Amino acid sequence: MKKIEDNNKLIKTGKNMKMIHIIVIVIGAIFMILAGLHTNIWFDETYTLGLVNHNFIDLVKIGAADVHPLFYYVFAKFFTLFTGNSIISLRIFSILGMIVLSMLGYTHIRKDFGEKTGIIFSFLSMFLPVMLLYSSEIRMYSWAAVLVTLTGIYAYRIIKKESNKKNWILFALFSLLSAYTHYFAMMAIGIINLMLFAYTIKNKKYIKEFLITGISQIVLFIPRINSVFKTSV
Repeated sequence: MKKIEDNNKLIKTGKNMKMIHIIVIVIGAIFMILAGLHTNIWFDETYTLGLVNHNFIDLVKIGAADVHPLFYYVFAKFFTLFTGNSIISLRIFSILGMIVLSMLGYTHIRKDFGEKTGIIFSFLSMFLPVMLLYSSEIRMYSWAAVLVTLTGIYAYRIIKKESNKKNWILFALFSLLSAYTHYFAMMAIGIINLMLFAYTIKNKKYIKEFLITGISQIVLFIPRINSVFKTSV
């Protein structure tokens, strides 16, 4: 009887924690959206606005000469097909990135590290001053954070949980998209890849899987390496 009561308490506590988690995300999302409803812009944002006004072909041609990789611009352009390319709609696009980052606390972090850690992650993703600062900028920062975080999550799952095909594919995909989003993101996933490589060598396992995903990432990033070289010269 006592075990049943304890189990019921645990279930109730789990439901309460989930509800608190959802409330944190909803309040944070509302707060960020309200904070982003303005039309003030700075120089880098004008570049994004100008670029997404072009069609996809011209966007790729022009964006290839930019110091930043192309994925964010293409993703933003796709978003504007449904919402228009106003300043507010593009701010909402950036805010959505931060909301997705916060939601990872519920969908991923909570499952890997527990309810409390998931809530803390979501709260900090929403309410840290630096997150609020960058959440509504019409730049790639929020989505870069999402992609790098997902890269780290799947690297962790490969090491701590299960080295299955799904985890390796998602790790490689998010790692590559991070590199195609921002160079700081590329540096971050470079460190994650190196740590995973060190783990495979030290433990003498998953070496084949790492080599396949690592080489695939390098090959698929070659077009951007060429663009970076042309820009620098």
